[in-house]
Amino acid sequence: MTDPSPTLLLRRVRATAADATGVTLDLDALPGVQLGVMPGWLTGEPLAAQGVETEMPNLPTIDLPPADVRPWALRVTAPQPDCLRLVLAPAGHPDLDDDGTGRGIVVDPAPAPVALGVEEAEAHVAVTAGHLTLEVGRAPFTLLLRDTRTGAVVLRTSDRLRQVAGLLTAPSALTDGEGTTLNLELGPDEDILGFGEQFGRLVKNGQVLRLRSEDACGTGTGLAYKPVPVWHSSRGYTGFVNTGAVVTADVGHSRPSVLSLGVAGEAVDLYVMTGSDPAARLSAYTALTGRPDVPAPWAFGYWMGRCRYHSSAEMLEVARTMREHEVPADVLHLDPDWLVVDRLNTDFIWNTGRFGDRRQFVTDLADEGFRLSVWELPYLDPASPVFEHAEREGYLVRRTDGSLAGIQKTPTPDGRMRALLDFTNPEARRWWQEQHRAFLDDGVAVFKTDFGEALPDDVALFDGTPANEAHNLYPLRYNGAVSDAIREFTGRAPLVWGRSGWAGSHRYPGQWGGDAESTVAGMQATVRGGLSYAMSAPGFWSHDIGGFFGPELTPALYVRWTQLGALSPLMRAHGLRPREPWAFGAHALGICRDWVRLRYSLLPYLWQVAVESATNGWPVMRPLGFHFPHDRVARTVDDSFLLGSDLLVVPVFDDADAPVERTFYVPEGEWFDLQDDTRFVGPGFHTVSVPLDRMPVLVRAGAVLPRADVDASVRSTDDLLDRPWRLHAYGSATADERSFVGFDGRPCTVAGEVVRHG
Repeated sequence: MTDPSPTLLLRRVRATAADATGVTLDLDALPGVQLGVMPGWLTGEPLAAQGVETEMPNLPTIDLPPADVRPWALRVTAPQPDCLRLVLAPAGHPDLDDDGTGRGIVVDPAPAPVALGVEEAEAHVAVTAGHLTLEVGRAPFTLLLRDTRTGAVVLRTSDRLRQVAGLLTAPSALTDGEGTTLNLELGPDEDILGFGEQFGRLVKNGQVLRLRSEDACGTGTGLAYKPVPVWHSSRGYTGFVNTGAVVTADVGHSRPSVLSLGVAGEAVDLYVMTGSDPAARLSAYTALTGRPDVPAPWAFGYWMGRCRYHSSAEMLEVARTMREHEVPADVLHLDPDWLVVDRLNTDFIWNTGRFGDRRQFVTDLADEGFRLSVWELPYLDPASPVFEHAEREGYLVRRTDGSLAGIQKTPTPDGRMRALLDFTNPEARRWWQEQHRAFLDDGVAVFKTDFGEALPDDVALFDGTPANEAHNLYPLRYNGAVSDAIREFTGRAPLVWGRSGWAGSHRYPGQWGGDAESTVAGMQATVRGGLSYAMSAPGFWSHDIGGFFGPELTPALYVRWTQLGALSPLMRAHGLRPREPWAFGAHALGICRDWVRLRYSLLPYLWQVAVESATNGWPVMRPLGFHFPHDRVARTVDDSFLLGSDLLVVPVFDDADAPVERTFYVPEGEWFDLQDDTRFVGPGFHTVSVPLDRMPVLVRAGAVLPRADVDASVRSTDDLLDRPWRLHAYGSATADERSFVGFDGRPCTVAGEVVRHG
């Protein structure tokens, strides 16, 4: 910050200037003070101009601050239809001239730019772009965004909210030594969703969220691995703050009618995408920030992992046992035991003592129909043989005082520091990428890009990224480096399995929900985290079936979590202790095998959803409000979800063997149970008794699901690539004009019998 004091309130528009790409409004910022113990703000302007109720009998003596003017600016552009970019910053700030791509979050600054018009009125300046009009109040400075098609106010600052003496409780914008805050007024029935992978309730009203990527140490700590400064309002807009700085979102907690957005930096770079359809708004957001490729079909199969497998022999035994039990599976994951120095270190030195020749190991797994996933993190232990080289070449992050930076907050088992790769140094980034080449050449299929949340705050990165923005941008750059290496060295759509993230991370699939506790609460938090992330980072997300840590899993909870995993975008079982289905008894094994086979039978449908999602910038796992945005109940539901547009998945949060009464919400229309065609009609709640071997999965009437027949001969997705699909039509749906995309990415037709339901 250039000046940590005093607090400044943005109060007046001084001048307006338009150019070929946008409009700049010069603003006056005035010192502001709070009046003793009374809530509210005052500036040096006349009391009447501030709306103060001077006739209040208990109004204390008011000493106004000086009216010294500090120059600020608001830059308005329209990078695409129904989208405005508002940059609020001190005059001369570099963000006012940046096209939005400087941080690496935005990749296309203007997908379809719209010309702006400016109309000067006495009380405000009106900036128009297509169907949007932004009214900027002159004195006091305010923002009001209107959709001219409906006349509805989509967004407004909260300047009209006052306390009893008329003092401002939430000025439109203010700045101090800690950062800059934009205050927006919440409507009476406005719901706010998003802000990344948050494990609390889906609707964020009443919550305070500090958006800083953290090693959350679980899903119940209040911290987040993948916070994202993107949110959705039921009033019809999506907001995105383009920053790497910590953002504090106070959603009607401190002040019931205010969404307060505090950015730990001088500038607020806000994109507002409008429209009643959140799907269209996410398409607009991802037009700016990029969209993922569809991973290969095998990525949608069943993954099995454990922390840790200790040898190639152990993993091959797991592979063979999976085949003996006739459970389809595609990927075995190897956690840090593949390293020689393996405690919070990745130096890419393969442990031949435990795992032998790497290429031979990959070949042996392939003989069983498995691909290999390998763990990594972006930290180096001083005990590693490569540490001296990396330090000497300048590949490691330095602090602002020039000393070597060590990871922050994540504890180390031996007390030694761990250094971090500086991915803003092109040579360091390239060195890290090259370490993956031999692994990929040997056939390693995917890297689990673990950790990445531990960059200290006082760093001086190679490219000059401001220290206050470096921490949250680190996960984006780390996962991007590995993803780009996979693409370059293999020529295929890349896939990582990332834990940390920030805005833009969705374009590097996939991500998983971190270290959930092996409890019903952990499972519930996992679903909420996935739904919240879906509204901010749309793409391919998943979770650890059974949770990662905590009390020993009951067989029943393992079954319930496997059912959830079978209907999730990606499916992986993983934890500190065994997660193989036979570890939970014969009964659990039989049920889990049936659900894994069900997933494989649905892979043709899931593939259609994946293609649709990547094409449009949508999540695969979707909150009900994604497709039913005008249903006030649907948009609050966070205990069930849509898989694509046609499947309603109702997880059962229970850890007992007995049947469970499950009450769930069904949106508008007719829906049919996937397994027995039971009919449900919405909107409304339904209650069913669910035995351990069942989970409600409903199919929307009108849907046509492509499915494959799966029997004991199916070991992996490779066995499905040439297998014919069968169409399942629900309700009055017809399959005559339905088009599909094959596993090879080409349009395909499905011939043969259509199975009718309902």
